[in-house]
Amino acid sequence: MEDRRRLLEANVAAARFFRSELLRATSSWPVEYLKALGSESVLEGDSAWQVGYAPRDRRGLVEHLRVEGFGYGTLVRAGLVAWSDAGEAIDQHQDRLMLMARDHRLSPVGFIGIGRDGQARSVSPVTVLHRPSNVLVGIDEQLDLLGGGAVPVIVDDPVDAIAISQVSREVGGQWAGIPVCGAGLSTAQARILRRFSASDKVIVALSGTEAERSQKLGYLLDLAFFFDRVRAVSLPTSPALLARSESGPDRLHERLLNSRALMTFRVTGSGYVASRPADPDPPEAGPGL
Repeated sequence: MEDRRRLLEANVAAARFFRSELLRATSSWPVEYLKALGSESVLEGDSAWQVGYAPRDRRGLVEHLRVEGFGYGTLVRAGLVAWSDAGEAIDQHQDRLMLMARDHRLSPVGFIGIGRDGQARSVSPVTVLHRPSNVLVGIDEQLDLLGGGAVPVIVDDPVDAIAISQVSREVGGQWAGIPVCGAGLSTAQARILRRFSASDKVIVALSGTEAERSQKLGYLLDLAFFFDRVRAVSLPTSPALLARSESGPDRLHERLLNSRALMTFRVTGSGYVASRPADPDPPEAGPGL
């Protein structure tokens, strides 16, 4: 237990370091990337989304955490430090936007990174704490929304989740964006999401390439184990880009309000179409006998 506690403390300290690096990087690609996608609100000090930046410096994090009293062994086991071929301790994460990934207890066990290519992916190695299929981003950041009955909306990227979260807070807290970061959705992740969701409804945002759309159709089985109503909404582009367009927040909100049961969609070469006229959601519960 003591070892686990120390590893979690190392991740928290790393997240603080990444956060401070982003907030002082006023004219860098991470800042421009966030602004271009309408996520500049995360640059505010009190943002619920404590996004950070791992600098290009090979030893910036190592040296910072060593000063804070963490040993090399702890940093390696936490997945924060690697050994170079020359035997030098170097940062595991370099030149990426960083978001904390949390397990079923909301413990800070790893990180999702966004590179210059805009792709979000799990960047923490498998450790005693971290398995990519057993963690999620966005739960802790939106606990108030989820606990208040907001419907989880499963999206691809963290910037899409942030866009949905921002729109939600403008319209009374109806939605909470949950990113799966290109890896698909696992049963364990669906279970975590349901654990912290007061709503029995979940929506899958359908956008991206045909292969990505096909993958999202496969979320149905895992989600149906934990949610009574598994819905979907077809979007012309990513939620972040849609929210940036003219009347974007209203359009995104309206699309989410008009979701359909996921099983009524099928993939065609040109996108999603409704394959069934019926909407097989379970009926509302009637009065007891």
